Amino acid sequence: MEETNQNSTTKTNYFRYLVIMLIFVQIIDSYTTSFPTLVPSNFIDEFLFGFPQNIAAAIFAFVTALASIGMYFCALNTYLSDKFGRMKMLAVTVFGMVLVAILINFSQSIIDFTIYLLLLWFFTRSDIWMIFIGEESPKSKRAFWTNIILVFGLSGAILAPILRSRFITETSSNWRGLTWFIIILGIPLGLLILFTLKEPKIYDEMREETKSKERIITIRQNVSNLIKSQNKKEIIASLVISFLLGANSIFRNLVEEAASQSLYMVEDQISLIILAGVIAVYIAVFLIGGLADKIGRLPLLYIFTILIPIARLIFALVVYQPFATFPLTALSVGLSEMGYWGAWITISIVILEIIPTETRGTGAGLKSLAGAFGITLGFLSASLISFFLDLAWAFVILGFLTVFIIPLVYTYLNETRNVDLKEISKLKN
Repeated sequence: MEETNQNSTTKTNYFRYLVIMLIFVQIIDSYTTSFPTLVPSNFIDEFLFGFPQNIAAAIFAFVTALASIGMYFCALNTYLSDKFGRMKMLAVTVFGMVLVAILINFSQSIIDFTIYLLLLWFFTRSDIWMIFIGEESPKSKRAFWTNIILVFGLSGAILAPILRSRFITETSSNWRGLTWFIIILGIPLGLLILFTLKEPKIYDEMREETKSKERIITIRQNVSNLIKSQNKKEIIASLVISFLLGANSIFRNLVEEAASQSLYMVEDQISLIILAGVIAVYIAVFLIGGLADKIGRLPLLYIFTILIPIARLIFALVVYQPFATFPLTALSVGLSEMGYWGAWITISIVILEIIPTETRGTGAGLKSLAGAFGITLGFLSASLISFFLDLAWAFVILGFLTVFIIPLVYTYLNETRNVDLKEISKLKN
């Protein structure tokens, strides 16, 4: 009895330590993901100096679309987590972010920057930490623990605009200084992951079963099994939703550039607008953490989706006019970020709850891949629209694509809040 209690205490202590480590992973991930979105106007000023403003914005949207190809290989990270383990690939993504931060410091041209941004997107948003906590948490607390990590982990996204206000002012533009946080935190964090974390129990059990059957895990077989599974329609619908949301990533990546073109706001206000967006993401995370395990995932997905086109339209109408520009723009950015990230987090949870353990990493990778295709299309579309209109109306046009998410959810998705991951640990063909 005493030994049982000791084992239980050890497991509890390890789980708490795991949560803390994953919080730090999310801190560096959210900061790194936010970094390119904080200073696109500074990138344009340095690398595209001399172009007219709308042409420079269009070129930057185009090169960002090229860089988004890096996200296509993000699926490789999550597939490799099926093959080699969650812990190892989690460490690889952290060290990868550190490497890219160092390289970005040495950018000398738009070509260098595009290559390094491509690598940055290869290592961020891989969702390996989400797979990790999902496989270690009890089914009744999966959304709760996922959102605990997000709540504390998003402090990286809050820190990003705060540091921006220190490095980017009306008189100076030291955007390279923003990369040092990634380097200083990432190196010790990656080492701790390698030497102190263990693979999830569900994953280890799956690996043992795979070895006993002498089954080789291949990406083709994993994708084939997903297509053959009973949840095929739900999986495909979730991937289409991920694509539509990916197309709307354009807003969070270029909203700073669009706001910088306004004659009625200054740099400090733009930093505060970005911070308002981060705070809105926090509100979305709290809503998911408090309600997803109670009322379900799908009602929240409806609410968050509806916010996106409404917020984008408000932004386009208020950002370039003189009446209450700052507060109205901050409100629209907050609503847009709440809708986008709330929907993305919710669909990420749903996807992990409809895919078996042996292909969960591959499934999460396909979600990232679908999102990446959407991101590329979104940036290419924005580049074209910017030639004829401006970024604000590109946001509106792409935002209204999310309306199609509502019938997809209603028709194809089932509620997953009570799903036991062990019950879908074997593929059902």
